[in-house]
Amino acid sequence: MIIEYKLHMGPGGMYCPNWVLDGGYFYDSDNFTLVGTTLNDGVREFYLPDTVVQLTRATLKQRQLGINALHPTTPPTSNEEIEAQVDAWCDEHNEP
Repeated sequence: MIIEYKLHMGPGGMYCPNWVLDGGYFYDSDNFTLVGTTLNDGVREFYLPDTVVQLTRATLKQRQLGINALHPTTPPTSNEEIEAQVDAWCDEHNEP
């Protein structure tokens, strides 16, 4: 499952929540969120906070296109390139 999450604050500083299995991708500087993966509902035996945003491949593309529209890269990255990056990431993480 693809998720959007924020880091947690602890005695040693900021850290990735334990329920994020693979994270730290696609940082959004406007709301300090990252993208990662966790187990799907049917197999997850641990609590996932209700505030965690679940994404699909399509909504992750929308998120990334929105970030790029607000903060264009240099050199510019086309929408097609961004969508291809998201597709590659989803394929690599076995996300439909």
